Amino acid sequence: MKHFRIRLILLFANVITVLTLSAQTSVDLPSRLNQSGQVVVDAPQELAKRNNSNLNRQSADQPRKQNAKPEKKADDKEDKLNEIEDETRDRDKDKEKEKSDRPKQPKRERTTQQTIQARSVGYRIQAYTDNNQRTAKAAAQARARAIAMKFPQYRSYISYNAPSWRLRIGDFKSQSEAQAALARIRSVFPSYAREMTIVRDHINVWQ
Repeated sequence: MKHFRIRLILLFANVITVLTLSAQTSVDLPSRLNQSGQVVVDAPQELAKRNNSNLNRQSADQPRKQNAKPEKKADDKEDKLNEIEDETRDRDKDKEKEKSDRPKQPKRERTTQQTIQARSVGYRIQAYTDNNQRTAKAAAQARARAIAMKFPQYRSYISYNAPSWRLRIGDFKSQSEAQAALARIRSVFPSYAREMTIVRDHINVWQ
């Protein structure tokens, strides 16, 4: 009987302890409720540290990503500039090559601009004459350019004396000067040799 009382007292003490703890929990629980009625549970310190470390890592990675995009844009811009420079350099090389491939025309060695001082009777070389109205003028001009390239010291005169176009070369005061010039021109243009003759003509005396 005595043991039964002791057990009953201990059981009663345990019930009181449980009721006391539940009352304390019920008192603390409303303080942890938020406005929506949900219980607010505090995260452990380790979880909070882990979240903080993740946030710091994300904040550190964001500037890297932001910096990576401009670098890529800068590289693309630099590549475009290099392509433009290469195209410009190739274009300049092509222009220089075209200039080098062009035949160089001999320059007339004249230090001052000459003017006609007078006209007198002298000699000229008749290098071409033809009465074909379609081709004679163009042929005379082409032959005048060819002779002028090799002998820039001799002036060319193209004239039309119906029905023919003719080309005459030089202003020679004497027949011997005309003969010497004719020999030089024939040696360079043997295909013109048969048509070339010395004629008496009015010449220009240059100052």
